[in-house]
Parts: sequence; C-alpha cells; structure tokens
Amino acid sequence: MGEKLSSYSFEYLLESILKDEISISVNKLNKSEQYPIKKYLTIKEVSSLTGIGSSVIRQLTLSRAMPHRKVKSRIILDENEIIETIESYKKFGWTDPDKNWDVKTVQSEIDNFQKTKEEPTMIDEILRKIIREELASFSNEIKNYAKKDKESYYGRTVLTIKEAANHFRTSPSTIYSLIKEDGMPHFKIYSRHYIVLEEAEAFLWRETARSYAVEGNIYWQRILQRLDWEEKERNVAYEKALKRLEDSTF
Repeated sequence: MGEKLSSYSFEYLLESILKDEISISVNKLNKSEQYPIKKYLTIKEVSSLTGIGSSVIRQLTLSRAMPHRKVKSRIILDENEIIETIESYKKFGWTDPDKNWDVKTVQSEIDNFQKTKEEPTMIDEILRKIIREELASFSNEIKNYAKKDKESYYGRTVLTIKEAANHFRTSPSTIYSLIKEDGMPHFKIYSRHYIVLEEAEAFLWRETARSYAVEGNIYWQRILQRLDWEEKERNVAYEKALKRLEDSTF
C-alpha cells in the first residue's frame, strides 16, 4: 500500500485536479468546440448597415474607442463588437450621460489602475488552467489526426496567407508585410507561411490599441494598459505554477 497523501499536500491537490480535469476532458472528447469566426466589415459596409456616415464611423473608432482592427492603414470592424457603441451614438449622439468617456474619469482610472490590488489567483486555479489547456490540446490533436483535419491545429484555426487575406479584408501582400515588418505571429512549413487565426486576432487588437495609445489617445491608453496588465498577470501566474510543479517532482 502506498503512503496516503495528505489532503493538504501539493501532491494531493495535483492528483485531485488531474482526476477532475481528465474526467472532464474525456467527456468532452467527442464534442466539437469551434472558435467563433468573426466576419469583418469595412467602414463603408458598416455605414451602409447602420445608416451612419463613414466619417462618423471613423470618428467613433477614435473618440469612443469603438472596437476594430487596423490592418496597416485599413480599418475593419466586427458587427457584434460595435453594437454597444453604435446604439449609444444613435441614442445620445456625442453626449455622454454616463460619463463613460469623461477624460478626467479615464485618466483617474489609468493613474489608479496599478494601485488596485486584485484577489490573488489560487494555485489550484492556475494548475487547473494549465492542465485543462494541455488536455484540450491533446484531445484536439487526437480528433484532428483521426479526422485528418488540415484546418485545425491544437484546437485552433489555421489559415493560409490567401485565406488570412480574405478574412482580414486585405491582400496577401499586406499579410506578408504584417509578418515580415510588424511581427504578426505565424509558422512555416517548408516555404509556406500559415497564420493561426486566434493569435492574429489578438495581435491586431493589441497593435491597434498601441497605435492610438502612443498618439496620446486616453481611451485607447486605458485599453492597452488593461491588455498589458492581463498579459503580465498570466505570465506571472504561469511561471509560478510551473515552478511549483517542477519543485514537486524533486
């Protein structure tokens, strides 16, 4: 009989989490979970759809930080992401009854953001996240191999350069430029480039926020600070969890 693990030990915690997550992963193995693919619109298309002028749409992306992606100089928007801002504009115009865009309020939020102490992430939550991600990758790899699905890579959507260009409403040459000049995430198989859609979406969102933030736009500075903080917290939590896992093996 092996020594019974204490219910308070790290090993017991890890064993419990593994049992739970493996059970959940096995139950979900045959269920398909697809990443919601965005359908991007140009400013002209949004204008036609909403009845709002193109110049106003462009101004909303700037002065109201309406979600969009900049692909080089071209602006593309997802209809679902812009609903809130469009409805607010139609109802209130440029007024701000809730002071959502009050400069003093936004500046105060930015100044106090790093001073705010949030609840620390529990070690079991961090471990669950790591294990869940690894199991999801493993189960997706099995499904994709069995189905010989060439459009999915570890549960993510892989696009060729031409497909990425169509998705982001631009040209293949622009996608190549984003890769070579701007560092868009990608991978190569022999001489061919491929784009992981989820990584490209996140990259363009951050770069869009950064482009406005460096110009001094206070609303986009708030968005970029939140993105930077979230990334930093994820990295710190991940490193701590990996360190605990490594220490537990010795």
